[in-house]
Amino acid sequence: MTPFAAPPGLISRRLAAGTGWFRPSVEKPIRSFWQKTNPGLRFSEVVRRSSESQRHPGRTWVYSAPIPGAGTLVVRPCVHGGVWGRIAGDLYLGPDRVRREVLAAQRLARMKIPTPPVEAVLFYPAGPFTRIEVVTRLIPASRDLVAFLSSRPGPAERQRLFSSIRKLFAQLHRQGVGHPDLNARNILLSTSDPSPVWLLDVDGVCFESPSHPSVDTANRNRLLRSLLKRARLGDLGWSEPEVAKLWKELFPHR
Repeated sequence: MTPFAAPPGLISRRLAAGTGWFRPSVEKPIRSFWQKTNPGLRFSEVVRRSSESQRHPGRTWVYSAPIPGAGTLVVRPCVHGGVWGRIAGDLYLGPDRVRREVLAAQRLARMKIPTPPVEAVLFYPAGPFTRIEVVTRLIPASRDLVAFLSSRPGPAERQRLFSSIRKLFAQLHRQGVGHPDLNARNILLSTSDPSPVWLLDVDGVCFESPSHPSVDTANRNRLLRSLLKRARLGDLGWSEPEVAKLWKELFPHR
């Protein structure tokens, strides 16, 4: 498999299992850890087999583990969503989707909008297609908005983190950043990091006119639909009428 040209800040490398893009600072630690387990496996499987691995919910299960010399990293397999996901699953026609994610994450970082930086991207050949894994750094003491709400936090804890979420949405509005998949699992809350709210899964982010009201409306509507869906599925821990009350707590002035 010929390595895809890497975006700025990453370098392309051949691997036993395929090819990859790496930040220079993590290439050696990742490849050394991989080599010691089994370089022919996908990296997500190597991390899953670690005695210190942890599992995180998402569109598919995601695993993290401490990598000596690189810190604790998260490996997320890329999977299509929606109707297309039922057809294509985890198969992609090249690196375009993940290249957008890397460049969007870099642009968001320049805007001071917290999103985990991409440390590496791994490509595995599958006939004319490729499977992709994205490696990011674990945000300490973090859980997504679904996990947070399902713990039934009290009013004081809700207000503290809801305030941070409002600040994130205001920042997205000012910068003109629209997130078409701003669902409740793509908002990560941290109780120990200086940035308490992080934006995830940013490959589809759109950069539009700063402070345009349609951007803020679309972002809010997407999150509300997600919360109501999770309530219907029963994994949010709140009923749909309760979500309506939570929504007024989250955005009390609209």
